[in-house]
Amino acid sequence: MRAYYENKVAAITGAASGIGLAVTELLLENGATAFMADINGDTLRDQVARLDKAFPNKAIGVQTDVTKRSQVKALIDQAAKFDGHLDFLFNNAGIGATLPFEQVTMEFWKRAIDINLWGVIYGIDAALPIMRRQQSGHIINTSSLAGYIPPPFQAVYSATKYAVTGMTQCLRYEVWDEHVRFSTVCPGNVATAIFAAAGALPDDAVPVEEAARIILEGVANNENLIIFPEATKQYLQGLSPEEMEQFLIRMSRERHENYRTKGNYF
Repeated sequence: MRAYYENKVAAITGAASGIGLAVTELLLENGATAFMADINGDTLRDQVARLDKAFPNKAIGVQTDVTKRSQVKALIDQAAKFDGHLDFLFNNAGIGATLPFEQVTMEFWKRAIDINLWGVIYGIDAALPIMRRQQSGHIINTSSLAGYIPPPFQAVYSATKYAVTGMTQCLRYEVWDEHVRFSTVCPGNVATAIFAAAGALPDDAVPVEEAARIILEGVANNENLIIFPEATKQYLQGLSPEEMEQFLIRMSRERHENYRTKGNYF
């Protein structure tokens, strides 16, 4: 994998924690330069300082609010100017939402769409012209299993993530002959701070380090949909439409009961 990423330049949003941080660390371990973007400036500075000790001058922090088009463009332009090329953009920043539909406010709908969808659009808008001129580059957009199947209690989240999946797949083929690549990452449960409020991890949660390895191997292999955990991927892809319907009905009933008895969905 090092041969693929060495001396490449990557921009990563949501890079100060979770999957974004794990992907950044693995990119650095494989010889890339990482432009780390995150809205949380203090956390970003702490992580850049920590990584700089192991990888001097290879991690560059750029505080970025992905809901601001100008800030996303500034991030991309800075990364592209660093060594005259932009090889990877990981549109990873996002927020989760698993809750009953009636609890989703209009304000939260707007926030989720601004971060999960517009943040990705702004990244593509800034990076794609650069990569087209280069005739090279790879844009990796983090969707979710909720952008691959429609889980109950995730209407707002799934709406944004289905949009990311569909947009990314359209662009994968639209620019294929221009030698620019697109991949969609569809993680299941990953052991990140998103579960901290619930005070527990789902049993099938994948460590972030494993998630990063799967993602970067998938990108290096130019995979279209990078879906994990593997067992979940195989199970879902083996279901008939009728079986999928029953699977989602069972999930709905389980989540209803979990909310009633435990206050969260798992």
